Amino acid sequence: MSTFVRVTYLIPRPGQVERVKTQLKKLSDYFAEQPGYIEGYLLLPTPETTHHAMGRVGVWDNDHSAEEAAQAEHGMALRAELLRLIEEDSHLEYTFIGEPDPKRAG
Repeated sequence: MSTFVRVTYLIPRPGQVERVKTQLKKLSDYFAEQPGYIEGYLLLPTPETTHHAMGRVGVWDNDHSAEEAAQAEHGMALRAELLRLIEEDSHLEYTFIGEPDPKRAG
């Protein structure tokens, strides 16, 4: 069974790392309550990295569910606040069709 996967990449403005992390968690919590959501992950820099890039991965049943959640009023408000906290032009989103790893598929 394939899924819809959205990967978000962004760079916080100086001094905004914790606020971006909090906002990403709010987005994840919101998405987790939406129909079609399967799972998600926050993407945080490892201690040894020299960058502050962050992001999230969301896995959905289909693209329609992901878009409905993202375009809903609350989803838009959460994303708008996030955009105020990150470097201009650093917000990238990639979408994929996710195929299960054969070892995990059972």
